[in-house]
Amino acid sequence: MLAVHHAGYEGFRRAERPWRALAAALGTPRFFQTYDWYAAYFAHLRPADVPMGVIELQRDGHCVGIFPYLLTPVRKFGLTLRVLALPDSPHLILADVLLAADLEPRSSLRAIHACLAQAGISWHALHLARVPEHAHARRLAAGLPGALVRPGGGSRYFDAREPYAELSARFAGRLRKTLKKGNKRLGESGALEWLCIGCGDARMPWAFERFLALEASGWKGEHGTGSAIALSADVMNFYRQLTAVQSPELRVEIHLLCVAGQPIAGQFASVCGAQRSIHKIAYDESWQHASPGSLLMANTLERSCQHSPIERLSLVTDMAWMQDWNATRETVYDIWIPRHALYSRLARTALSVKALLGAREPAQLSQASGSRDSPMATRPAEDAGAPAAT
Repeated sequence: MLAVHHAGYEGFRRAERPWRALAAALGTPRFFQTYDWYAAYFAHLRPADVPMGVIELQRDGHCVGIFPYLLTPVRKFGLTLRVLALPDSPHLILADVLLAADLEPRSSLRAIHACLAQAGISWHALHLARVPEHAHARRLAAGLPGALVRPGGGSRYFDAREPYAELSARFAGRLRKTLKKGNKRLGESGALEWLCIGCGDARMPWAFERFLALEASGWKGEHGTGSAIALSADVMNFYRQLTAVQSPELRVEIHLLCVAGQPIAGQFASVCGAQRSIHKIAYDESWQHASPGSLLMANTLERSCQHSPIERLSLVTDMAWMQDWNATRETVYDIWIPRHALYSRLARTALSVKALLGAREPAQLSQASGSRDSPMATRPAEDAGAPAAT
């Protein structure tokens, strides 16, 4: 096993060929494993002062592993650690490395050790955050006794191989009422049009601008949280670059619900092989009474069930409103792989002490602040059971 270090942004670009070759050999990856998604991130969202690169694992001259990283100082257990971490951004949400199925974890880690030592890079740990249940990084950590693996949230999805009628029968009763009422109200308002516009479609620039306008018009706009995509040039360019990607691994889609030709709800989505993922949701709040965001979500789910290439519809996050849709939840993990066994023992001791101290705190203190996945971290939905913009 040999590890090759591709340093800096130019190194990332040099890693494109082996990255794509490995993705092709393993089958279509998920969006957070694709070269194109990281290319948009590194081009527009990467902190300029943070060293970056890609570690490529090779066996018999072929790429069998890819680990994009940022080298960041992290304060843990009263110490400042130099950590090789997967990029952490609210616009990545999930993350993973890319590894051949038969890769041996210990020999892989030894190769990474030797590679970084040769490159003169001092480090204390690998940090793989927001890793889904069946991710490649989970398999790597499972083969390393010193790895620290802890639950760190969740991600919801639908099995689109099931008929839509069966999935919708499991929706919460209030959601089914919301959808019925919304369909009736929109039907009385004018002609409805459901658009799914993909990369390469001449309408994509128009659809992207309409989506941006919808998102910025509501609670994420200038007079709300100020988190709308259109309010940051870097964030907007990140998503704009993704809309121009045309590769076998990744295809971006814009879904729009229009009434009398006017978009009133939109989704920014991607398709990787058999999985469609919904990354961003927006709707015109003047139509809130008709729940257009919920209607568009139901339409996307029904359309996904009807098209055989799509086997899974991922909602990416785990927000409070998703419970009414009865979407399956997979655990997302936070993984630390210390460089030395001593670091692992110290970290486990520190975590045990922290857990013991935390158990002594009053329950109300542990519930005082909402996490990214908690109801307190989300805006109230359109109405009961309906999705708010994410």
